[in-house]
Amino acid sequence: MAYVVEGASYMGRPPTYNEYLREVLPVVHEPTGTNGLIDIDFLPTEMIAHIMQYLTVSDRKDAALVCKKWYQASMAPQIQKNMVISVKSSVTKPRPFTALKNRQDFHLSLSDVDGSSNSVELLGVCDRSLSPKLLTLSLKGTRISPDTLVSILKKCSNLTSLDISCCNQLILAGYQLPYSLQGIRLPSLTHLNISSMRQLSDLVLCAFLAIAPNLQSLELASAPLLFSSSYLNSTADSRPSSAALTFNRFLLEVKGKLSTTLNSVNLSRTSISNRALESLANIPNLRLKKISLVSCKDLTDTGVVALCASQPTIEELDISSNSQLTAISVKHVANKLKGIKLLNITKIKLQSSEAKILNEITSCSKLVLNACLLQLWVKSEADSAFSSWSSALQSLDMSYCSGLSNQVVVSMCQRLTNLQQLDLSSCYRIDDVSLREISKCLISLTKLSVAWCKHITDMGLIGVYHEGFAHTCAKECRCGREKDFAYFEYTPPVKDIAPRVVIPTVGDINAALQHFGAEGRFPLWRMNKLRSLDLSVCGKISDASVIDAIDFPELTELNLAMCSRLTDKSVIAIASHNGLLEKVNLSQCHQITDQSVAALLAGCRRIVHLNISGCPLITDLTIDCIIKHRIHLKSLDVSMCNISLEALERLEQLSPSLQTIHKRYTAAASTTQDAFLI
Repeated sequence: MAYVVEGASYMGRPPTYNEYLREVLPVVHEPTGTNGLIDIDFLPTEMIAHIMQYLTVSDRKDAALVCKKWYQASMAPQIQKNMVISVKSSVTKPRPFTALKNRQDFHLSLSDVDGSSNSVELLGVCDRSLSPKLLTLSLKGTRISPDTLVSILKKCSNLTSLDISCCNQLILAGYQLPYSLQGIRLPSLTHLNISSMRQLSDLVLCAFLAIAPNLQSLELASAPLLFSSSYLNSTADSRPSSAALTFNRFLLEVKGKLSTTLNSVNLSRTSISNRALESLANIPNLRLKKISLVSCKDLTDTGVVALCASQPTIEELDISSNSQLTAISVKHVANKLKGIKLLNITKIKLQSSEAKILNEITSCSKLVLNACLLQLWVKSEADSAFSSWSSALQSLDMSYCSGLSNQVVVSMCQRLTNLQQLDLSSCYRIDDVSLREISKCLISLTKLSVAWCKHITDMGLIGVYHEGFAHTCAKECRCGREKDFAYFEYTPPVKDIAPRVVIPTVGDINAALQHFGAEGRFPLWRMNKLRSLDLSVCGKISDASVIDAIDFPELTELNLAMCSRLTDKSVIAIASHNGLLEKVNLSQCHQITDQSVAALLAGCRRIVHLNISGCPLITDLTIDCIIKHRIHLKSLDVSMCNISLEALERLEQLSPSLQTIHKRYTAAASTTQDAFLI
């Protein structure tokens, strides 16, 4: 069979991509000595933009700096639709801010807005040039005036999300805001965040809800809502209160205007009662998909049961940090909310016998069990707890679950092979056995945290373990001695379960490698999709394992804080194997020197956040290296380092991208009056 493309014949095979381009598209320039590769300059901007959609944000930033054509491709609407532009008014000048008007649609977040001339000028640019193109606007915690906000909103015809949480200046400035908002209509506005506004009243709430007739998501976290029974029994009042925010007025607004559109509510950190929650859940035609009830101190199982019975359409539920909730709430969530995708039950204590309730949650993709499982599980309970967990589960947070043991983690890894994010921070009973099983079964992980798991050693990182390194605690042992817990609400851990691990030597590691062989090893680098790794306070790991184990092609975040046995050898190896690193934390790694930082800056050109605090061997040479390599750092922490004031002043002058420098207890801070200044 012969393939013919514009007169060219390819006998017995289809043409390659370059051969096809050479015959079909006009070649402007083909450099010699490139084995027939085509110059990419002739590709249309639309095709380059389509290719850039498959790149990460960091790769896209680097590609946009290649040439003007690639920069124009990176500004395509299909690429920029989810990009949020964060502007700090204290450091951003109005002139580059004006350049944003060349974009079609964008998301904007303003911070540090006050009464200064620079902030006023930035808000003026936003009002005159950018308002019609805004899709989302965040003014969280700013001191924007009511007149400026109203002027911006009048021109934001395409606005879909507005965040004015913590903007107390809007209401403290006077009562003119509700009347100034009259006449404004934003039909595209679907998300409104007015959380943490201390002087919020019925009048202000009604004014904001009136401008958004199609509102779908409303956040009132930490709002001063009044849940008195007298307000719940009252009828509709034609005059909303200008001095208080009542839950009854909120219910009336939802019943009258938002019952068919509202699907997400955030009432976290309020005093909502069971009766009030039941009144909200029983509103006719209301179909909630997301509700957040974090730290609601008056909420009990009765309110959660009523919510689950009346709103079976909920897909995201956050009932974390509610001390009065028990396994009864979790059971009703599992039985009634069959379509739930995200569940957060942080600090809801579950006994080991009650954990099997989680088997009934079959559709959840993200589950947060932070500090839920405090009692030790035996193997039979672990097997039954994970036997029916959904294969759709992609994110699991079990940090601070002191009941987790190696048996539980092994059973979990064997059944949840599709996990992409796993957090086992402060699960102090797990060790090398768990880490080896994670590397063996969960090769699709993109985020892993085993911070404060102090029993993990070099053996776990290279994929082996040895049971002989654990010892049985006795009464005289620090980790097993009995303590008086009479004044605490939780049960003390079993004294013979938390063994102290002896640090293995090089000979011990070699013996374990020979015992397991090549096929029995499951090193950490098997998870080649990992993007975030947290090994902080794993003080028993050293150069023997880190040099080879931390080698990931897509790793962007690495935390090795308080790993005091690491030296320059480990950091140099990390820099050569992980070129895409953006956030690195090496705080209190006492043995690293300027050589480590120089290797990081040379090998990882994308670093934007670097923490080397508590490293006394770091000197002015590190600052000179940062200036030399022209790294675009945004945040740098050199607290408790041996760095002079002159070096830091030189860095601030020559690094315009640097936004934050932490320099507590440095040689520079000691010359100032306040060593805690940032």
